[in-house]
Amino acid sequence: MNPIEPSCKLRPILLEGGLGALVGFYHPPEPGVVVKGDVLVVPAFAEEMNRCRSMVTLQAQAFAALGMGTLVVDMGGTGDSLGEFDQADWTGWRADLQLGIAWLRQHGNGCNTLLGIRLGALMAAELALEDDQIQQLLLWVPVVAGKPYWTQFLRIRIAAEMGLVGGIKSTDALRQQSARGQVVETSGYLVGPTLALQLDTLEMPDGERLRGRKVAWFEVASHADSPLPRANAKLAEDWRAKGVDVTVSQVVGALFWQVHERAEAPALVEAGAAVARSWSAPAPLLQVKARLAPVAIGYDSVAAEYPVALPCGNSELAAVVHRSTVGARLGVVIVVAGGPQYRVGAHRQFVSLARMFATNGYPVLRFDLRGMGDSSGEHLGYEHSRPDIRAAIDALMRLEPGLQGVALFGECASASGILFYAAQDLRVEQIALANPWVRTAEVQAEAILKHYYLDRLKSREFWLHVRRGKFDAVAALRSLLSLLMTYWRGRQKMGSDQPGATADNFDHLPLPSRTAEGLRRFRGRVLFLMSGRDLIAREFDDVTQSAPAWQGLLNDPRVSRKDIADADHTFSKPEVKAEAQKALLDWMSGVPV
Repeated sequence: MNPIEPSCKLRPILLEGGLGALVGFYHPPEPGVVVKGDVLVVPAFAEEMNRCRSMVTLQAQAFAALGMGTLVVDMGGTGDSLGEFDQADWTGWRADLQLGIAWLRQHGNGCNTLLGIRLGALMAAELALEDDQIQQLLLWVPVVAGKPYWTQFLRIRIAAEMGLVGGIKSTDALRQQSARGQVVETSGYLVGPTLALQLDTLEMPDGERLRGRKVAWFEVASHADSPLPRANAKLAEDWRAKGVDVTVSQVVGALFWQVHERAEAPALVEAGAAVARSWSAPAPLLQVKARLAPVAIGYDSVAAEYPVALPCGNSELAAVVHRSTVGARLGVVIVVAGGPQYRVGAHRQFVSLARMFATNGYPVLRFDLRGMGDSSGEHLGYEHSRPDIRAAIDALMRLEPGLQGVALFGECASASGILFYAAQDLRVEQIALANPWVRTAEVQAEAILKHYYLDRLKSREFWLHVRRGKFDAVAALRSLLSLLMTYWRGRQKMGSDQPGATADNFDHLPLPSRTAEGLRRFRGRVLFLMSGRDLIAREFDDVTQSAPAWQGLLNDPRVSRKDIADADHTFSKPEVKAEAQKALLDWMSGVPV
Protein backbone atom coordinates (compact mmCIF):
# COMPACT_ATOMS: atom_id res chain seq x y z
CA MET A 1 0.00 0.00 0.00
CA ASN A 2 1.56 3.28 -1.13
CA PRO A 3 -0.44 6.36 -0.10
CA ILE A 4 1.86 8.73 -1.97
CA GLU A 5 0.79 9.26 -5.59
CA PRO A 6 4.05 10.08 -7.43
CA SER A 7 2.30 11.82 -10.32
CA CYS A 8 0.87 14.53 -8.02
CA LYS A 9 2.71 17.72 -7.12
CA LEU A 10 0.47 18.43 -4.12
CA ARG A 11 2.26 16.93 -1.13
CA PRO A 12 0.34 15.57 1.88
CA ILE A 13 2.17 15.67 5.21
CA LEU A 14 1.64 14.58 8.79
CA LEU A 15 3.12 16.24 11.87
CA GLU A 16 2.90 15.22 15.53
CA GLY A 17 0.92 17.93 17.34
CA GLY A 18 -0.26 18.36 20.89
CA LEU A 19 -3.59 16.57 20.27
CA GLY A 20 -2.15 13.99 17.87
CA ALA A 21 -1.40 13.89 14.17
CA LEU A 22 -1.72 17.15 12.25
CA VAL A 23 -2.76 16.94 8.60
CA GLY A 24 -1.24 19.33 6.10
CA PHE A 25 -0.89 19.88 2.37
CA TYR A 26 2.15 21.50 0.83
CA HIS A 27 1.85 23.32 -2.50
CA PRO A 28 5.44 23.33 -3.89
CA PRO A 29 6.93 25.96 -6.19
CA GLU A 30 6.43 25.34 -9.90
CA PRO A 31 9.28 23.42 -11.55
CA GLY A 32 11.80 25.53 -13.43
CA VAL A 33 11.08 28.69 -11.39
CA VAL A 34 13.73 30.27 -9.16
CA VAL A 35 12.79 29.26 -5.61
CA LYS A 36 12.20 32.18 -3.25
CA GLY A 37 11.09 30.36 -0.10
CA ASP A 38 7.91 29.09 1.51
CA VAL A 39 4.84 30.54 3.22
CA LEU A 40 2.93 29.08 6.15
CA VAL A 41 -0.82 29.77 6.24
CA VAL A 42 -2.26 30.78 9.61
CA PRO A 43 -5.93 29.94 9.08
CA ALA A 44 -9.16 31.66 9.97
CA PHE A 45 -11.38 30.51 12.85
CA ALA A 46 -14.13 27.88 12.76
CA GLU A 47 -16.47 28.12 9.75
CA GLU A 48 -14.48 31.01 8.28
CA MET A 49 -11.66 28.51 7.74
CA ASN A 50 -13.96 26.43 5.51
CA ARG A 51 -15.04 29.44 3.50
CA CYS A 52 -11.48 30.66 2.95
CA ARG A 53 -9.94 27.34 1.90
CA SER A 54 -10.40 27.63 -1.87
CA MET A 55 -9.08 31.18 -1.80
CA VAL A 56 -5.98 29.95 0.05
CA THR A 57 -5.42 27.37 -2.70
CA LEU A 58 -5.72 30.05 -5.40
CA GLN A 59 -3.15 32.15 -3.55
CA ALA A 60 -0.86 29.12 -3.16
CA GLN A 61 -1.05 28.49 -6.91
CA ALA A 62 -0.14 32.11 -7.59
CA PHE A 63 2.79 31.87 -5.16
CA ALA A 64 3.94 28.60 -6.80
CA ALA A 65 4.28 30.38 -10.15
CA LEU A 66 6.58 32.90 -8.42
CA GLY A 67 8.83 30.21 -6.90
CA MET A 68 7.21 30.07 -3.46
CA GLY A 69 5.76 27.04 -1.72
CA THR A 70 2.76 27.20 0.61
CA LEU A 71 1.98 24.92 3.57
CA VAL A 72 -1.55 24.63 4.96
CA VAL A 73 -1.71 22.76 8.28
CA ASP A 74 -4.90 22.11 10.22
CA MET A 75 -4.24 22.79 13.89
CA GLY A 76 -5.22 20.24 16.53
CA GLY A 77 -8.99 19.82 16.82
CA THR A 78 -9.61 21.64 13.53
CA GLY A 79 -9.99 20.51 9.94
CA ASP A 80 -8.59 17.05 9.24
CA SER A 81 -6.29 16.88 12.27
CA LEU A 82 -6.79 14.71 15.32
CA GLY A 83 -8.46 16.02 18.45
CA GLU A 84 -11.79 17.70 19.02
CA PHE A 85 -12.49 21.42 18.81
CA ASP A 86 -13.41 21.65 22.50
CA GLN A 87 -9.98 20.21 23.43
CA ALA A 88 -8.11 22.94 21.58
CA ASP A 89 -6.77 26.23 22.87
CA TRP A 90 -4.83 29.18 21.51
CA THR A 91 -1.50 28.12 23.01
CA GLY A 92 -1.74 24.63 21.53
CA TRP A 93 -2.64 26.02 18.13
CA ARG A 94 0.39 28.30 18.18
CA ALA A 95 2.64 25.33 19.00
CA ASP A 96 1.09 23.33 16.14
CA LEU A 97 1.85 26.09 13.66
CA GLN A 98 5.42 26.33 14.92
CA LEU A 99 5.77 22.69 13.86
CA GLY A 100 4.66 23.75 10.39
CA ILE A 101 7.35 26.43 10.31
CA ALA A 102 9.93 23.86 11.41
CA TRP A 103 8.82 21.45 8.67
CA LEU A 104 9.25 24.11 6.00
CA ARG A 105 12.73 24.93 7.25
CA GLN A 106 13.80 21.30 7.31
CA HIS A 107 11.92 19.75 4.40
CA GLY A 108 10.88 22.75 2.32
CA ASN A 109 12.55 25.99 1.29
CA GLY A 110 12.73 27.80 4.59
CA CYS A 111 10.04 30.04 6.05
CA ASN A 112 10.21 33.73 6.75
CA THR A 113 6.66 34.60 5.64
CA LEU A 114 3.24 33.96 7.16
CA LEU A 115 -0.19 34.42 5.56
CA GLY A 116 -2.60 35.27 8.40
CA ILE A 117 -6.32 35.17 7.65
CA ARG A 118 -8.95 36.92 9.80
CA LEU A 119 -8.40 35.77 13.41
CA GLY A 120 -5.31 33.96 12.15
CA ALA A 121 -3.73 37.37 11.57
CA LEU A 122 -3.52 37.78 15.34
CA MET A 123 -1.80 34.40 15.61
CA ALA A 124 0.57 35.28 12.77
CA ALA A 125 1.65 38.44 14.58
CA GLU A 126 2.27 36.43 17.76
CA LEU A 127 4.34 33.86 15.87
CA ALA A 128 6.43 36.66 14.37
CA LEU A 129 7.19 37.99 17.87
CA GLU A 130 8.58 34.60 18.90
CA ASP A 131 10.60 33.94 15.73
CA ASP A 132 13.17 36.44 14.48
CA GLN A 133 13.30 34.67 11.11
CA ILE A 134 9.69 35.65 10.36
CA GLN A 135 10.23 38.92 8.56
CA GLN A 136 7.11 39.22 6.39
CA LEU A 137 3.41 39.05 7.16
CA LEU A 138 0.63 38.98 4.60
CA LEU A 139 -2.67 39.67 6.37
CA TRP A 140 -6.13 39.08 4.89
CA VAL A 141 -8.93 41.15 6.47
CA PRO A 142 -7.28 40.88 9.89
CA VAL A 143 -9.18 40.75 13.15
CA VAL A 144 -7.35 43.16 15.46
CA ALA A 145 -9.03 42.27 18.79
CA GLY A 146 -10.43 38.98 20.02
CA LYS A 147 -13.23 40.17 22.28
CA PRO A 148 -15.52 41.84 19.69
CA TYR A 149 -14.86 38.98 17.28
CA TRP A 150 -15.81 36.39 19.92
CA THR A 151 -18.93 38.41 20.73
CA GLN A 152 -20.01 38.31 17.09
CA PHE A 153 -19.43 34.57 16.99
CA LEU A 154 -21.58 34.04 20.10
CA ARG A 155 -24.37 36.08 18.54
CA ILE A 156 -24.80 33.33 15.95
CA ARG A 157 -26.07 31.12 18.78
CA ILE A 158 -28.42 33.81 20.05
CA ALA A 159 -29.88 34.37 16.57
CA ALA A 160 -30.41 30.62 16.15
CA GLU A 161 -32.38 30.42 19.40
CA MET A 162 -34.40 33.59 18.91
CA GLY A 163 -38.02 32.87 19.75
CA LEU A 164 -37.28 29.55 21.47
CA VAL A 165 -38.52 29.10 25.01
CA GLY A 166 -35.47 28.93 27.23
CA GLY A 167 -33.14 30.07 24.45
CA ILE A 168 -29.95 31.97 25.20
CA LYS A 169 -30.65 35.70 25.21
CA SER A 170 -27.23 37.33 25.66
CA THR A 171 -23.54 36.84 25.00
CA ASP A 172 -22.94 37.45 28.71
CA ALA A 173 -24.88 34.28 29.50
CA LEU A 174 -22.62 32.29 27.20
CA ARG A 175 -19.50 33.86 28.67
CA GLN A 176 -20.72 32.88 32.13
CA GLN A 177 -20.94 29.28 30.95
CA SER A 178 -17.30 29.44 29.90
CA ALA A 179 -16.33 31.02 33.21
CA ARG A 180 -17.98 28.06 34.99
CA GLY A 181 -15.78 25.70 32.99
CA GLN A 182 -18.49 24.62 30.56
CA VAL A 183 -18.25 24.05 26.83
CA VAL A 184 -20.19 26.54 24.69
CA GLU A 185 -21.81 25.36 21.45
CA THR A 186 -22.26 27.80 18.57
CA SER A 187 -23.05 26.95 14.97
CA GLY A 188 -22.01 23.34 15.48
CA TYR A 189 -18.66 24.18 17.12
CA LEU A 190 -17.99 23.20 20.73
CA VAL A 191 -15.65 25.79 22.25
CA GLY A 192 -13.89 24.82 25.46
CA PRO A 193 -13.65 27.22 28.40
CA THR A 194 -9.90 27.79 28.07
CA LEU A 195 -10.13 28.87 24.43
CA ALA A 196 -13.20 30.99 25.12
CA LEU A 197 -11.39 32.94 27.84
CA GLN A 198 -8.29 33.32 25.65
CA LEU A 199 -10.31 34.72 22.75
CA ASP A 200 -11.59 37.49 25.00
CA THR A 201 -8.02 38.65 25.74
CA LEU A 202 -6.45 38.60 22.28
CA GLU A 203 -5.05 41.86 20.88
CA MET A 204 -2.60 42.71 18.15
CA PRO A 205 0.89 43.34 19.58
CA ASP A 206 2.32 46.78 19.97
CA GLY A 207 4.20 48.01 16.93
CA GLU A 208 7.41 48.43 18.92
CA ARG A 209 7.69 44.65 19.14
CA LEU A 210 7.23 44.21 15.37
CA ARG A 211 9.70 46.95 14.40
CA GLY A 212 11.49 46.16 11.15
CA ARG A 213 8.96 43.58 9.93
CA LYS A 214 7.21 43.97 6.57
CA VAL A 215 3.43 43.75 6.70
CA ALA A 216 1.19 43.68 3.63
CA TRP A 217 -2.30 44.29 5.00
CA PHE A 218 -5.33 43.71 2.78
CA GLU A 219 -8.93 44.59 3.38
CA VAL A 220 -11.68 43.36 1.04
CA ALA A 221 -14.80 45.41 0.32
CA SER A 222 -17.75 44.91 -1.97
CA HIS A 223 -17.50 48.52 -3.24
CA ALA A 224 -14.51 50.67 -4.11
CA ASP A 225 -15.72 53.59 -1.97
CA SER A 226 -16.14 51.51 1.22
CA PRO A 227 -14.12 53.02 4.09
CA LEU A 228 -11.46 51.00 5.90
CA PRO A 229 -12.57 49.68 9.30
CA ARG A 230 -11.67 52.41 11.76
CA ALA A 231 -9.92 50.18 14.29
CA ASN A 232 -7.84 48.52 11.59
CA ALA A 233 -6.78 51.78 9.98
CA LYS A 234 -5.81 53.20 13.39
CA LEU A 235 -3.72 50.16 14.31
CA ALA A 236 -1.92 50.11 10.97
CA GLU A 237 -1.04 53.79 11.37
CA ASP A 238 0.25 53.14 14.90
CA TRP A 239 2.44 50.30 13.65
CA ARG A 240 3.80 52.46 10.87
CA ALA A 241 4.70 55.19 13.36
CA LYS A 242 6.62 52.64 15.45
CA GLY A 243 8.82 51.35 12.66
CA VAL A 244 6.77 48.56 11.09
CA ASP A 245 6.90 48.59 7.28
CA VAL A 246 3.11 48.44 6.75
CA THR A 247 1.25 48.84 3.49
CA VAL A 248 -2.53 48.81 3.75
CA SER A 249 -4.57 48.17 0.63
CA GLN A 250 -8.24 47.60 -0.06
CA VAL A 251 -9.37 45.43 -2.96
CA VAL A 252 -12.87 44.98 -4.33
CA GLY A 253 -14.26 41.49 -4.20
CA ALA A 254 -16.68 39.06 -2.59
CA LEU A 255 -16.66 38.83 1.20
CA PHE A 256 -15.75 35.16 0.83
CA TRP A 257 -15.12 34.46 4.54
CA GLN A 258 -18.71 35.20 5.52
CA VAL A 259 -21.01 34.25 2.63
CA HIS A 260 -22.89 30.94 2.42
CA GLU A 261 -22.19 30.40 -1.27
CA ARG A 262 -18.79 29.72 -2.81
CA ALA A 263 -17.15 33.06 -3.64
CA GLU A 264 -13.78 34.29 -4.81
CA ALA A 265 -11.94 37.59 -4.71
CA PRO A 266 -9.44 37.39 -7.61
CA ALA A 267 -8.16 40.90 -6.94
CA LEU A 268 -6.96 39.79 -3.49
CA VAL A 269 -4.98 36.88 -4.97
CA GLU A 270 -3.47 39.16 -7.60
CA ALA A 271 -2.56 41.74 -4.95
CA GLY A 272 -0.91 39.08 -2.79
CA ALA A 273 1.13 37.85 -5.74
CA ALA A 274 2.19 41.40 -6.59
CA VAL A 275 3.54 41.89 -3.06
CA ALA A 276 5.28 38.50 -3.09
CA ARG A 277 7.30 39.45 -6.17
CA SER A 278 9.23 41.92 -4.02
CA TRP A 279 9.90 39.53 -1.14
CA SER A 280 13.44 38.36 -0.47
CA ALA A 281 14.44 34.71 -0.19
CA PRO A 282 14.90 33.20 3.32
CA ALA A 283 18.16 32.12 4.91
CA PRO A 284 19.98 29.32 3.06
CA LEU A 285 18.23 26.02 3.68
CA LEU A 286 21.34 24.11 4.77
CA GLN A 287 21.98 26.56 7.62
CA VAL A 288 18.43 26.13 8.90
CA LYS A 289 18.43 22.31 8.65
CA ALA A 290 21.45 21.97 10.89
CA ARG A 291 19.56 23.40 13.86
CA LEU A 292 16.39 21.30 13.60
CA ALA A 293 15.29 17.83 14.60
CA PRO A 294 12.87 15.86 12.39
CA VAL A 295 9.22 16.82 12.84
CA ALA A 296 7.43 14.71 10.19
CA ILE A 297 5.62 11.44 10.89
CA GLY A 298 6.36 8.52 8.60
CA TYR A 299 3.29 7.01 6.97
CA ASP A 300 4.19 3.53 8.22
CA SER A 301 3.61 4.68 11.79
CA VAL A 302 0.11 6.02 11.14
CA ALA A 303 -2.62 3.72 12.42
CA ALA A 304 -5.83 5.54 11.68
CA GLU A 305 -5.90 8.49 9.26
CA TYR A 306 -3.64 9.99 6.63
CA PRO A 307 -3.87 12.55 3.79
CA VAL A 308 -3.40 11.70 0.11
CA ALA A 309 -3.32 13.50 -3.22
CA LEU A 310 -5.17 11.86 -6.13
CA PRO A 311 -4.89 12.46 -9.89
CA CYS A 312 -8.09 13.46 -11.68
CA GLY A 313 -7.37 14.27 -15.31
CA ASN A 314 -4.99 17.23 -15.28
CA SER A 315 -6.00 18.16 -11.73
CA GLU A 316 -5.12 16.87 -8.27
CA LEU A 317 -7.63 16.08 -5.53
CA ALA A 318 -6.82 16.45 -1.84
CA ALA A 319 -8.25 13.66 0.31
CA VAL A 320 -8.01 11.96 3.68
CA VAL A 321 -8.27 8.21 4.24
CA HIS A 322 -9.61 6.70 7.47
CA ARG A 323 -8.37 3.16 7.94
CA SER A 324 -10.53 0.51 9.51
CA THR A 325 -10.43 -3.17 10.39
CA VAL A 326 -8.54 -5.60 8.20
CA GLY A 327 -10.85 -7.50 5.90
CA ALA A 328 -13.52 -4.82 5.55
CA ARG A 329 -15.79 -5.57 2.58
CA LEU A 330 -17.51 -2.18 2.13
CA GLY A 331 -15.92 1.26 2.18
CA VAL A 332 -17.41 4.75 2.23
CA VAL A 333 -16.60 7.74 0.02
CA ILE A 334 -17.81 11.08 1.39
CA VAL A 335 -18.30 13.68 -1.34
CA VAL A 336 -17.80 17.28 -0.25
CA ALA A 337 -20.95 19.39 -0.14
CA GLY A 338 -21.40 22.44 -2.32
CA GLY A 339 -20.91 26.03 -1.27
CA PRO A 340 -17.80 27.38 0.48
CA GLN A 341 -16.72 24.01 1.88
CA TYR A 342 -13.88 21.57 1.83
CA ARG A 343 -13.71 17.91 2.77
CA VAL A 344 -14.11 18.36 6.54
CA GLY A 345 -17.69 19.64 6.14
CA ALA A 346 -19.45 22.36 8.09
CA HIS A 347 -18.41 22.23 11.78
CA ARG A 348 -16.23 19.18 10.86
CA GLN A 349 -19.33 17.03 10.38
CA PHE A 350 -17.68 14.85 7.71
CA VAL A 351 -14.61 14.27 9.88
CA SER A 352 -16.84 13.10 12.71
CA LEU A 353 -18.90 10.95 10.35
CA ALA A 354 -15.81 9.34 8.81
CA ARG A 355 -14.38 8.48 12.21
CA MET A 356 -17.67 6.93 13.24
CA PHE A 357 -17.76 4.76 10.11
CA ALA A 358 -14.09 3.73 10.46
CA THR A 359 -14.54 2.81 14.12
CA ASN A 360 -17.38 0.51 13.08
CA GLY A 361 -15.51 -1.32 10.34
CA TYR A 362 -15.94 0.82 7.20
CA PRO A 363 -12.81 2.46 5.70
CA VAL A 364 -13.54 6.00 4.48
CA LEU A 365 -12.15 8.47 1.99
CA ARG A 366 -13.13 12.15 2.15
CA PHE A 367 -12.03 14.43 -0.68
CA ASP A 368 -12.31 17.84 -2.32
CA LEU A 369 -13.78 18.18 -5.79
CA ARG A 370 -11.68 19.93 -8.42
CA GLY A 371 -11.36 23.61 -7.63
CA MET A 372 -12.61 23.17 -4.06
CA GLY A 373 -10.65 23.11 -0.83
CA ASP A 374 -7.03 22.10 -1.44
CA SER A 375 -7.72 20.50 -4.83
CA SER A 376 -6.43 22.05 -8.04
CA GLY A 377 -8.27 22.51 -11.29
CA GLU A 378 -11.26 24.52 -12.42
CA HIS A 379 -14.29 24.56 -10.14
CA LEU A 380 -17.01 22.80 -12.12
CA GLY A 381 -19.41 21.93 -9.30
CA TYR A 382 -21.59 18.95 -8.59
CA GLU A 383 -23.05 18.75 -12.10
CA HIS A 384 -19.63 17.74 -13.44
CA SER A 385 -18.37 15.74 -10.46
CA ARG A 386 -18.51 12.27 -12.01
CA PRO A 387 -14.76 12.10 -12.86
CA ASP A 388 -13.94 13.29 -9.33
CA ILE A 389 -16.12 10.64 -7.66
CA ARG A 390 -14.64 7.91 -9.87
CA ALA A 391 -11.10 9.01 -9.00
CA ALA A 392 -11.95 8.92 -5.29
CA ILE A 393 -13.43 5.41 -5.53
CA ASP A 394 -10.42 4.23 -7.53
CA ALA A 395 -8.11 5.55 -4.81
CA LEU A 396 -9.98 3.98 -1.89
CA MET A 397 -10.14 0.60 -3.64
CA ARG A 398 -6.39 0.80 -4.33
CA LEU A 399 -5.49 1.85 -0.79
CA GLU A 400 -7.84 -0.68 0.82
CA PRO A 401 -7.44 -3.63 -1.59
CA GLY A 402 -9.78 -5.94 0.34
CA LEU A 403 -12.84 -3.84 -0.43
CA GLN A 404 -15.48 -5.29 -2.73
CA GLY A 405 -17.69 -2.19 -3.01
CA VAL A 406 -18.42 1.27 -1.67
CA ALA A 407 -21.21 3.38 -0.29
CA LEU A 408 -21.37 7.05 -1.26
CA PHE A 409 -22.50 9.78 1.12
CA GLY A 410 -23.30 13.33 0.06
CA GLU A 411 -25.19 16.33 1.36
CA CYS A 412 -27.09 18.96 -0.61
CA ALA A 413 -25.44 19.51 -4.01
CA SER A 414 -23.08 16.55 -3.62
CA ALA A 415 -26.10 14.30 -2.98
CA SER A 416 -27.44 15.29 -6.39
CA GLY A 417 -24.01 14.71 -7.93
CA ILE A 418 -24.07 11.20 -6.49
CA LEU A 419 -27.43 10.56 -8.14
CA PHE A 420 -25.90 11.54 -11.48
CA TYR A 421 -23.01 9.09 -10.96
CA ALA A 422 -24.03 6.04 -8.92
CA ALA A 423 -25.71 3.95 -11.64
CA GLN A 424 -22.60 4.17 -13.84
CA ASP A 425 -20.29 2.34 -11.41
CA LEU A 426 -21.01 -1.23 -10.35
CA ARG A 427 -18.72 -0.78 -7.35
CA VAL A 428 -21.31 1.56 -5.79
CA GLU A 429 -23.64 -0.63 -3.73
CA GLN A 430 -25.34 1.95 -1.53
CA ILE A 431 -25.90 5.70 -1.49
CA ALA A 432 -26.90 7.94 1.43
CA LEU A 433 -28.21 11.39 0.53
CA ALA A 434 -28.76 14.21 3.01
CA ASN A 435 -31.14 16.99 1.94
CA PRO A 436 -30.56 16.59 -1.83
CA TRP A 437 -30.38 19.71 -3.97
CA VAL A 438 -33.18 19.94 -6.53
CA ARG A 439 -33.53 23.72 -6.54
CA THR A 440 -34.47 25.68 -9.61
CA ALA A 441 -35.95 29.18 -9.57
CA GLU A 442 -39.41 27.61 -9.89
CA VAL A 443 -38.80 25.07 -7.11
CA GLN A 444 -37.51 27.78 -4.81
CA ALA A 445 -40.54 29.97 -5.50
CA GLU A 446 -42.90 27.15 -4.56
CA ALA A 447 -41.02 26.43 -1.34
CA ILE A 448 -41.02 30.10 -0.31
CA LEU A 449 -44.75 30.38 -0.96
CA LYS A 450 -45.53 27.26 1.04
CA HIS A 451 -43.03 27.45 3.86
CA TYR A 452 -42.23 31.14 4.25
CA TYR A 453 -45.31 33.17 3.40
CA LEU A 454 -47.70 30.93 5.29
CA ASP A 455 -45.46 30.86 8.35
CA ARG A 456 -45.09 34.62 8.15
CA LEU A 457 -48.84 35.13 8.20
CA LYS A 458 -48.97 33.06 11.39
CA SER A 459 -46.16 35.08 12.97
CA ARG A 460 -46.97 37.50 15.79
CA GLU A 461 -43.89 39.57 14.86
CA PHE A 462 -45.22 40.06 11.31
CA TRP A 463 -48.53 41.49 12.50
CA LEU A 464 -46.74 43.74 14.98
CA HIS A 465 -44.75 45.18 12.05
CA VAL A 466 -48.03 45.75 10.19
CA ARG A 467 -49.61 47.55 13.15
CA ARG A 468 -46.54 49.77 13.61
CA GLY A 469 -46.51 50.75 9.94
CA LYS A 470 -43.18 49.02 9.25
CA PHE A 471 -44.63 46.80 6.53
CA ASP A 472 -44.17 47.86 2.88
CA ALA A 473 -47.33 46.42 1.34
CA VAL A 474 -46.52 47.54 -2.22
CA ALA A 475 -43.07 45.93 -2.23
CA ALA A 476 -44.45 42.77 -0.61
CA LEU A 477 -47.19 42.50 -3.22
CA ARG A 478 -44.70 42.89 -6.07
CA SER A 479 -42.52 40.17 -4.57
CA LEU A 480 -45.51 37.87 -4.12
CA LEU A 481 -46.68 38.35 -7.71
CA SER A 482 -43.18 37.60 -9.03
CA LEU A 483 -43.03 34.41 -6.97
CA LEU A 484 -46.48 33.33 -8.16
CA MET A 485 -45.49 33.78 -11.81
CA THR A 486 -42.28 31.80 -11.29
CA TYR A 487 -44.20 29.12 -9.40
CA TRP A 488 -46.75 28.78 -12.20
CA ARG A 489 -44.01 28.36 -14.82
CA GLY A 490 -42.52 25.62 -12.68
CA ARG A 491 -45.80 23.76 -12.37
CA GLN A 492 -46.20 23.79 -16.13
CA LYS A 493 -42.65 22.44 -16.62
CA MET A 494 -43.11 19.67 -14.08
CA GLY A 495 -46.33 18.59 -15.72
CA SER A 496 -44.50 18.03 -19.00
CA ASP A 497 -41.55 16.05 -17.54
CA GLN A 498 -41.82 12.31 -17.91
CA PRO A 499 -39.50 9.53 -16.71
CA GLY A 500 -37.34 7.50 -19.06
CA ALA A 501 -34.46 9.70 -20.23
CA THR A 502 -31.91 8.25 -22.63
CA ALA A 503 -28.16 8.49 -22.19
CA ASP A 504 -28.09 11.24 -24.79
CA ASN A 505 -30.49 13.61 -23.06
CA PHE A 506 -29.85 12.77 -19.38
CA ASP A 507 -27.52 15.74 -18.79
CA HIS A 508 -30.01 18.13 -20.42
CA LEU A 509 -32.97 17.25 -18.23
CA PRO A 510 -34.24 19.80 -15.71
CA LEU A 511 -32.61 19.19 -12.32
CA PRO A 512 -35.70 17.65 -10.63
CA SER A 513 -36.12 15.17 -13.49
CA ARG A 514 -32.40 14.39 -13.73
CA THR A 515 -32.13 13.50 -10.03
CA ALA A 516 -35.23 11.32 -10.36
CA GLU A 517 -33.77 9.53 -13.37
CA GLY A 518 -30.50 8.97 -11.55
CA LEU A 519 -32.37 7.31 -8.69
CA ARG A 520 -34.43 5.24 -11.12
CA ARG A 521 -31.29 3.87 -12.81
CA PHE A 522 -29.44 3.03 -9.59
CA ARG A 523 -30.47 -0.38 -8.28
CA GLY A 524 -28.66 -0.42 -4.93
CA ARG A 525 -29.87 0.55 -1.47
CA VAL A 526 -30.66 4.23 -0.87
CA LEU A 527 -31.15 6.31 2.27
CA PHE A 528 -32.60 9.84 2.29
CA LEU A 529 -31.59 11.69 5.45
CA MET A 530 -33.82 14.74 5.80
CA SER A 531 -33.74 17.76 8.13
CA GLY A 532 -36.94 19.08 9.64
CA ARG A 533 -35.78 22.71 9.79
CA ASP A 534 -34.36 23.18 6.31
CA LEU A 535 -35.81 24.91 3.25
CA ILE A 536 -33.76 22.76 0.86
CA ALA A 537 -35.31 19.63 2.39
CA ARG A 538 -38.77 21.13 1.96
CA GLU A 539 -37.98 21.94 -1.68
CA PHE A 540 -37.07 18.29 -2.18
CA ASP A 541 -40.37 17.21 -0.62
CA ASP A 542 -42.36 19.57 -2.83
CA VAL A 543 -40.64 18.26 -5.96
CA THR A 544 -40.97 14.58 -5.11
CA GLN A 545 -44.65 14.99 -4.27
CA SER A 546 -45.59 16.88 -7.44
CA ALA A 547 -43.18 16.04 -10.27
CA PRO A 548 -44.34 13.14 -12.49
CA ALA A 549 -40.73 11.94 -12.85
CA TRP A 550 -40.59 11.25 -9.09
CA GLN A 551 -43.89 9.43 -8.75
CA GLY A 552 -43.47 6.08 -7.00
CA LEU A 553 -39.69 6.26 -6.71
CA LEU A 554 -39.61 6.78 -2.95
CA ASN A 555 -41.96 3.83 -2.41
CA ASP A 556 -39.42 1.35 -3.77
CA PRO A 557 -38.46 -1.19 -1.03
CA ARG A 558 -34.75 -0.47 -1.56
CA VAL A 559 -35.30 3.21 -0.62
CA SER A 560 -35.38 4.28 3.04
CA ARG A 561 -35.96 7.68 4.58
CA LYS A 562 -35.02 9.10 7.97
CA ASP A 563 -36.44 12.46 9.09
CA ILE A 564 -34.86 14.34 11.99
CA ALA A 565 -37.33 16.97 13.11
CA ASP A 566 -34.99 19.36 14.94
CA ALA A 567 -32.16 19.22 12.41
CA ASP A 568 -30.94 22.21 10.42
CA HIS A 569 -29.34 21.77 7.00
CA THR A 570 -25.97 20.52 8.31
CA PHE A 571 -27.20 18.71 11.47
CA SER A 572 -25.18 21.15 13.57
CA LYS A 573 -26.56 20.49 17.08
CA PRO A 574 -24.57 17.75 18.86
CA GLU A 575 -27.64 15.67 19.71
CA VAL A 576 -28.95 15.97 16.14
CA LYS A 577 -25.55 15.04 14.69
CA ALA A 578 -25.48 11.95 16.90
CA GLU A 579 -28.97 10.92 15.76
CA ALA A 580 -28.03 11.35 12.10
CA GLN A 581 -24.84 9.33 12.51
CA LYS A 582 -26.70 6.51 14.27
CA ALA A 583 -29.23 6.41 11.45
CA LEU A 584 -26.45 6.18 8.86
CA LEU A 585 -24.65 3.42 10.75
CA ASP A 586 -27.86 1.43 11.24
CA TRP A 587 -28.65 1.76 7.54
CA MET A 588 -25.13 0.66 6.54
CA SER A 589 -25.55 -2.38 8.77
CA GLY A 590 -28.95 -3.25 7.33
CA VAL A 591 -30.91 -2.21 10.43
CA PRO A 592 -34.23 -0.45 9.63
CA VAL A 593 -34.07 3.30 10.24
